Amino acid sequence: MSSPLNRFSARGLLKAYLLRSRLLRDNSPIPALDRVKTETLRMLDKSFRRGEPAVLSGFQAPSEIFHVYGVTPMFTEFLAPMLAAADMAPRVLETTREAGFSRDTCSFHLTVLGAALQGFLPDYSLLVGTSHLCDGQSKSLEDLARRSGSTYRLLDVPQQDGPDARRYLADQLRELEDRLAGLTGYRAGPEDWERAFALSNETRELLLQVNRLRRTEGCPLYGKEAFSFGVLSLMLLGTKFLRDRCREMLDYLQSRSGTGEGTNPYRILWLLAYPYHKLNPIPWLEEERGVRAVADELSHIFWDPLDPSRPHESLAEKMLANPNLGPIEGRLRMIRELVRDGGVEGVLHYSHSGCRQGNGGVRPVQDTVEDVGLPFVELHGDCIDRTQFGWGQMRTRLEGFIELMARKRRGPESSGVGKGERGYYLGVDIGSLTAKAVIVDQDGAVSDKWLFFTGSSSKRTMARLRERVLDAPEYQNRIRSCVATGYGRSAVDFAEEEITEISCHARGMAEIIPGVRTIVDIGGQDTKAISVDGNGGVRRFVMNDKCAAGTGRFLELMARTLEVDIEELGPLALKAGNPASISSLCSVFAESEVVSLIAEDTEPERIARGVCRSVAQRSKTMLDRVGARREIAMSGGVSYNVVVVRELERVAGARIRVPREPQMIGAYGAALLAVEKHGS
Repeated sequence: MSSPLNRFSARGLLKAYLLRSRLLRDNSPIPALDRVKTETLRMLDKSFRRGEPAVLSGFQAPSEIFHVYGVTPMFTEFLAPMLAAADMAPRVLETTREAGFSRDTCSFHLTVLGAALQGFLPDYSLLVGTSHLCDGQSKSLEDLARRSGSTYRLLDVPQQDGPDARRYLADQLRELEDRLAGLTGYRAGPEDWERAFALSNETRELLLQVNRLRRTEGCPLYGKEAFSFGVLSLMLLGTKFLRDRCREMLDYLQSRSGTGEGTNPYRILWLLAYPYHKLNPIPWLEEERGVRAVADELSHIFWDPLDPSRPHESLAEKMLANPNLGPIEGRLRMIRELVRDGGVEGVLHYSHSGCRQGNGGVRPVQDTVEDVGLPFVELHGDCIDRTQFGWGQMRTRLEGFIELMARKRRGPESSGVGKGERGYYLGVDIGSLTAKAVIVDQDGAVSDKWLFFTGSSSKRTMARLRERVLDAPEYQNRIRSCVATGYGRSAVDFAEEEITEISCHARGMAEIIPGVRTIVDIGGQDTKAISVDGNGGVRRFVMNDKCAAGTGRFLELMARTLEVDIEELGPLALKAGNPASISSLCSVFAESEVVSLIAEDTEPERIARGVCRSVAQRSKTMLDRVGARREIAMSGGVSYNVVVVRELERVAGARIRVPREPQMIGAYGAALLAVEKHGS
């Protein structure tokens, strides 16, 4: 696996980063953080030296035991972000795919495997996996050890704490110590454990103080940078270097906290990891939208001080104290504690692809957060692989989340219809297939409306809209305000404000169907389920993932496969006695199923009915996630398909209300919001 040229290139890149860090150190915005990042790179560089005992492990392994023996540790979860930040992740991930590794494996560990296959990594003397929280990490390290001929040790961590579990884990830590002693030719004495544990305990207290300061007004350490400081510290616990950096960080924060009054950012709790690739949304979220994570779960200090008189037992207790071990209740207790202590306004869960540990508990996490009255959003993305990044849906979810926090800040509000300045108000909804525009007067009454096919150019669509609306004699210079929504909302350069289609559909539907409590919106490229209150305000929402299954695009693809127009799919399905089974969750595979059914001479009517039922079943799952309450209404172009509506009514066990022009609801809601926000 060793490649001298690639190893040389990797070391050269490291040396360049280290040199740059030294040159720019005096200009670093947060000096202590910069030094911790640089030390992490220096440790990686040190691992390349011949004869240097180096250990690669998962980030839940206790670093104190490595520092007692003077070996150089590195965590797999740190190597992958380094490669992502250097934009090397796509290259090494392609190597793992060519080698036959499953793409479902977590990209943190696939990236490390790919880097090893290309010969970019040091020759580690010992690899240490842990069984708790992440099974991908332990299996990847075991595979890497087998390929490289290195020694592999697994710390098998029980899922429940208790005396037997502590003894079992402590015995494994003694065996790990034997390996380290054999590697270094040195046996640690009581004074070594005393020194390392004293430094770890002192650092622990300093990190607790740093986390408390993160919650204060105007603290300059927040979000991804705060997360990086806390998580990178895990590998340096037990060293004088980290203890001193934490002192520096504490002094720095104490001198600067409270100096940012007036910015009033949205304060959130970040769950799971951050994305590290260059396409990540963090700069936009923090700098443009004023959202700051003042707490996160992975830098949370959950363990008690270590006892040097019983080192192995004490380290076992630290590992078993992890709130993510065992039943989900441990993680939920931690989240409630972080919410309470952080004074946060919302909770964001970044569901990293392939992370079963983190993503498997999203629903109870969401219920817990909403039980304490806070907005919650789940982002689907990848922390390492930028090729899996989808900005359109992610931005809509984030802006919907921010709108929920903004609404909560404002408090209960009622409809503003009838309060606007005399004139006209325009709502524009730019979707993936169609563009809609609605003009209302100051009382919310519809004056005019238009629908265009979007086509391949948003600019041409905007030009048509400008000509038909803004330049029309009856409306020229009489449009008081415009609100834009939909995926193409940023292209509406004459809008005063952009608001997500989530809020706009909620507001428009509440006006059309009084008493509505749940909305399912099926558009061209996504499906949303929205729970609303009595004023048309959003309570919670969910969106489909990146796959187009269950959307208008899905129906369009299936209609094309059946060689009928999309408008004919519903009437064709009405003729079926019973539907054919369409089981696949993927549009491409579903198309293959349809092709197979056609080859088997299955009646087109039954296939069409099965397609409509498949869309309804996917929509029902989303309704369940928001806790569907009656009245239930449906918007979006798919609402014109009467069979989809009937099938959704069947699986939901409730009547689905469909307005007369369901495609116009978003634009109508945007126009009403223009009256309420800009009409007074």
